[in-house]
Amino acid sequence: MDNENLENQSSIEVDTKLNAKPIAESTSDTGFGNNKPRKSKRSIFRFKKPMIVVLLIIIVVVAFGINSYSKSQKAMIKEVSIATIKKGPLTQSVTLTGSIESNGRNEISLSPSLKVVEVFVEEGQTVKKGDLLAKLDDSDFKSQLEKQKLNLSNAEYNLNYILENSSSNDKLTSENALKQAQISLENAKINLEDVNKKFEQSKKLFEGGLISANEFEAAQKAVKDNQNAVKSAEIALANSKSTYSNMDSTINNKIINQKNQIELVKSEIEGIKKKIEDCNLRANVDGRVTKLDAKVNQYPEAGEKIILDDISLYKASMDVSQYDAIKMKKGQKAIIKVNGGNKEYTGAITDIGQRAEKKLNSTDQDSKVNVKVSINKPDANVKMGYEVDTEIILNEKKNVLQIGFEAIKEDAGKKYVFIIGDNNTIARRYITTGLETDYNIEVLSGLKEGERYVLSPEKTLKEGDKVSEAGGHK
Repeated sequence: MDNENLENQSSIEVDTKLNAKPIAESTSDTGFGNNKPRKSKRSIFRFKKPMIVVLLIIIVVVAFGINSYSKSQKAMIKEVSIATIKKGPLTQSVTLTGSIESNGRNEISLSPSLKVVEVFVEEGQTVKKGDLLAKLDDSDFKSQLEKQKLNLSNAEYNLNYILENSSSNDKLTSENALKQAQISLENAKINLEDVNKKFEQSKKLFEGGLISANEFEAAQKAVKDNQNAVKSAEIALANSKSTYSNMDSTINNKIINQKNQIELVKSEIEGIKKKIEDCNLRANVDGRVTKLDAKVNQYPEAGEKIILDDISLYKASMDVSQYDAIKMKKGQKAIIKVNGGNKEYTGAITDIGQRAEKKLNSTDQDSKVNVKVSINKPDANVKMGYEVDTEIILNEKKNVLQIGFEAIKEDAGKKYVFIIGDNNTIARRYITTGLETDYNIEVLSGLKEGERYVLSPEKTLKEGDKVSEAGGHK
């Protein structure tokens, strides 16, 4: 029922619309209203719609063009790292690794054949030059000294006898001297035989592991000393025999021979006295005992020492390649840092070696020169043998124009940089340079303070390019 009503209503609306047009046209024809026919709103909209579409298309095209132009312009602007040219201090230096040494060292080697009888110092103790450090056993040397004094007395007696008596008593004197020489030789041989027996016993004990190497070496030393005593006695006997066999020689020759014998004995006495004095181990420098191997009532092992270090001045010692060494000279300032610590110490070069050498136990085969640097105001953290890093100031300037080293390019041997000009446009500027460091370089001419330049320019960058700062603004 409802569908039928809708269909009827629709038929009526269609008929009304169809009939409306002839009525409107009839009205117009009869002259009612305006002379010109009036356009309906629908017809006006139909006329403006194409224009709106065209306008929208134009707007889209223009916007696209502007966007494309903007992108193309942005693509032409290159991003670079920019820095400003400034003045400031510039330091050329080289840092080397070395170790701490004392100003001087006194090394006293301990003889394995001499037992230590007394020790008067401790490791770490400060001593003065001449202080007694330790005493070695000198009893054997004192015994030898007494024997040689007796020999000297006999030799002097013989000389006086020759001088006081004429040739009538020469034969008797010569015989006495010969007998004395024979007795001395026999005594020396007996002593040597006793020492040899003791040595053989020591040898067996040593081979059986019953005595130490030091005790065995002491036995060897005793044999050698007595062998020397036998040789001296043989010389004395030979001289006595010569004197006896040449009884017809002049008194002067006899006197000369006896005097020579006396001088020989005196020389041996002085040698023994020197050995006795050497048993008193004394400091040869003012310093600190940094190593003390001496132990009371013990024979030292081979290579054991007493070491004194002069701590009036500490030095950093390092081996420097010839490429760096040729730039160094005495007095150049340095900064020293002990590895593991934070404190820095000042110093200066005190010594530069005169010979370059290669280290046989190093993989680095470059020839190197030893350089020493003083360490000012050392404290408890400065110790011999500590490893240090030392920065040596080769050259420095206080207030110079400088730029980053990586900014410099070369063209036919001429150095230049890229400067940021007006409108952020690149310009090439040729420069001359001076002092160089690992990071910066001095500019002598071509640039002014405050100008901006490109750091690490790419190969494609050229004069006239527009740039913007990386991470910043145009």
